[in-house]
Amino acid sequence: MNTKKINIFVDTLAYEGKGVARAEGKVVFVRNGVPGDLLEVEIIKNKKNFAEGKILKILEPSPYRIDPICEHFGECGGCSFQNISYEQQLEWKHKFVADAFERIAKIPKVEIKKVIPASKIFGYRNKMEFSFGTSRWITEKEVQSGKDIDEGEKHFALGFHIPERFDKVLDINRCFLQDEKGNLIINAIREKAKEFRIPAYNLKTHFGFLRNVVLRFSALNGEITLNLVTTSKIGENEKNFLSWFETFFSKLEFITNLVHTTNDSLSPTVTGNYRIIKGTGYLFEELKGVRFRISPFSFFQVNTKQAESLVEKVIEYATPKDKMIWDLYSGAGTFSLPLARSAKKVIGFESVESAVEDAKFNAKLNNIENVSFFVKDLHTKKIFQELIEFEKPDIIIIDPPRTGIHKNLLLTISKILPEKIVYVSCNPTTMARDCYELSKYYKVVEIQPVDMFPQTYHIETIGLLIKQ
Repeated sequence: MNTKKINIFVDTLAYEGKGVARAEGKVVFVRNGVPGDLLEVEIIKNKKNFAEGKILKILEPSPYRIDPICEHFGECGGCSFQNISYEQQLEWKHKFVADAFERIAKIPKVEIKKVIPASKIFGYRNKMEFSFGTSRWITEKEVQSGKDIDEGEKHFALGFHIPERFDKVLDINRCFLQDEKGNLIINAIREKAKEFRIPAYNLKTHFGFLRNVVLRFSALNGEITLNLVTTSKIGENEKNFLSWFETFFSKLEFITNLVHTTNDSLSPTVTGNYRIIKGTGYLFEELKGVRFRISPFSFFQVNTKQAESLVEKVIEYATPKDKMIWDLYSGAGTFSLPLARSAKKVIGFESVESAVEDAKFNAKLNNIENVSFFVKDLHTKKIFQELIEFEKPDIIIIDPPRTGIHKNLLLTISKILPEKIVYVSCNPTTMARDCYELSKYYKVVEIQPVDMFPQTYHIETIGLLIKQ
């Protein structure tokens, strides 16, 4: 491909939400391209087997293209589908799942059900993680304005990491995926941090104080947890800033829990030792009549309303009445506790100790006695020997991380061979890979996609596998 500028027609979408076109016999990926678009693009990457293009001009818009409502769209990368009508988002997500199972699992005839749509397509997230950064992303609008940007402004940001540029952070003024109060909170923190001249943490040099702001929202009662994550290296300015943080946010009635976490690890993972400034540190949610206590770092499905649909489908597939069930990666008991209402017994296994403590508390909170939770590293080579000490399950519920089922756990399942597996996944690609391995022993009966993440390319899927 010798030219830097070309006109292309977008045919389809890749799984990660990029438009796919062809030029001179080569695939061209275009971020924010919509199928049906005729575009003028600049080739910014030209590899042997593919190229990447940047939109310069929309010559003819796709009939499915809509105007995004967010000022950050196109640079943030979080809502890669915000310029596509919601009906089309659902169509493409269904296609992503179907393609993965046909191409990777090599199961072309498995029934892929219609995607269960979300009733709320904005403001649905109950958890948001914002990052501080020492290298602020200069937006296209700022570049085109030609105005000089203050050096201090270039070296401080609070928002989201730019896709494929983990060193750059885009200042986020308003995110439409969260409650509006969340936007007020992050803007107030950014303003005061600049005023007090508090340095953001640098992931390369490991210098700096401010690392993250984590917000959690309860759909049950509107409560909010605000968690500021910093290093422990505190000078006079940092003391003054923390004093403002505690005083200002403690007074706000809509902040139920105020938390300060210190994290000196080199890892970018949002974790650490926390102290509670206001409240108990916990929020409560409810799914299928079961109440859940959620601690600052426990996992919980990020879309509470759609999590109801997810749990309903898991129960439908499991048919748990009088069955012995293992829940692998059980978290705070999202699936274990509703299933236990009719199951003979449920045992949950989870590697995060705080999540197990939450799950045990949630069982007591709901007076559910036929459920037990254990801290287990499900990836260790000894996992088979550790799990066979428990009563053999009739059914396994498994909700692994995006990377899918670890090979050691996959081997363990192939030895235990329960009658039924209900597989919950946020990544159809790794789910399809795992189902290919499990298809030696199981028939993949059907797959139910659930749209937990409107405006993004992500899709949750539930699979029903029956032993052959």
